[in-house]
Amino acid sequence: MTIMHRVRGARFPSTLRRHRGVDMIQRMIGAAFFNRETYEEIEADQGALGQAIGVVLLVTLCGIVGGIIGGFFEGEAVGLGILLGIISGFVFGVVRWAIWVSVMYLVGGKMLRTGDTETSWSEVGRVVGFAYSPGVLSLFTFVPVVGGLFWLVGVVWQVAAVVVAVRQAMDFQSTGRAIGVVLLSAVIAVIPLIIVAAIQLAIFGGPEEPAVESAVRTIFAMV
Repeated sequence: MTIMHRVRGARFPSTLRRHRGVDMIQRMIGAAFFNRETYEEIEADQGALGQAIGVVLLVTLCGIVGGIIGGFFEGEAVGLGILLGIISGFVFGVVRWAIWVSVMYLVGGKMLRTGDTETSWSEVGRVVGFAYSPGVLSLFTFVPVVGGLFWLVGVVWQVAAVVVAVRQAMDFQSTGRAIGVVLLSAVIAVIPLIIVAAIQLAIFGGPEEPAVESAVRTIFAMV
């Protein structure tokens, strides 16, 4: 007998659910399309933190690959710098995510909590990690003319997903409150993100954008 499970309104055999990669993809789709049941499932799954970090790394990789392809088309040299860029992107991508999650947890889970709010750093980390999913559009930023549009759509979509994630993780009844938490967290996170961007520059050398711009991009694009 095949046991069926519900994910994002669709039904999948338990044989598929046993594969964490398939499970992660389904959750990414649900998170990208603001499915609250998906976010509740992620919030309740204490073993999903690794998947959430995997999403962060995947989105980071998409941005790196998009940048490499764009640089190739523009005649930029390729070599060891690509490998260093990938390592740098992975390490500091996770660091930036951790900072972002920590600030939102403090703001929404402590400062602006409601009587219904019961959350933890791990819960916020899991749902926010999956809310990064729309950032895979950064893979297509190399496309001539419309590359910037892909980036912009990804940014707006991703921020919207984070708002939904915050509302679910912190049990808010108001979307406005979740928006307020995200905006206030963005303001507070500016300084630590600039510091991280400066450290990344110092360790790995000349990035394509200065530290302040990198931090601002992180706040809005979360990649």
